[in-house]
Amino acid sequence: MTPRTETDDALPVDPEPDRRHRRGMDISTTPRSRTDRFPVRPLALILTRWPSLVGLIALVASSAGGLAPGTTAMIITLAALCYLVAAAVGRRAAAWIAVPALGAVVLGAGVLGLDPVPMLVITAVPVAGAGLVRAGRAERTGRREVLRQAAAFAAFAGVALVALSLDPLPAAHLAALLTVGHAVWDLVHHRRDRGVSRSLTEFCAVLDLGLGVVTLGAAWLGHLG
Repeated sequence: MTPRTETDDALPVDPEPDRRHRRGMDISTTPRSRTDRFPVRPLALILTRWPSLVGLIALVASSAGGLAPGTTAMIITLAALCYLVAAAVGRRAAAWIAVPALGAVVLGAGVLGLDPVPMLVITAVPVAGAGLVRAGRAERTGRREVLRQAAAFAAFAGVALVALSLDPLPAAHLAALLTVGHAVWDLVHHRRDRGVSRSLTEFCAVLDLGLGVVTLGAAWLGHLG
């Protein structure tokens, strides 16, 4: 009688898993996650793109009843000043706080019967000065960022002031060009993830491009009419 060995006592090997592997079948027993079984919900997708949604809401609010080139130039000047505020303070989130604060400056200028763009330019001077002092004392590269944003603000504000002095149709073209320029500025900061928060750059890019389209459309409709 032949003695039994450990090999004889072993359980028989099932050849099916190997054959299923060769046919490319998944035999994993790990349960699939909810994201594998269900597509991303539209609400979740909208929430991830909330800056774009806020930008669209701001566009509708600002263009309700028509959009003059001067209004577009003012909004772009305000947006450029928000970038400068963030650089001056040294905090990227400060740009969001600057939006309502500078909006109050615009409202105050309207109450006093003043043009808001020159008022924003006047506001930018102490902001840039304070930013340079802060950055100089801190001995950081923030001084270079303040100078860069100050130069950008001067360029955008300068074009805005020129647009205010033109006739409606040329002013609309120049204001639309201004929106495209600032939208590019937004995308550069969004890609670099520096200067201001990425949520603000996304918000601004949507608002800027929309302003350009609405401004040109309103000007051409008025010209043709």
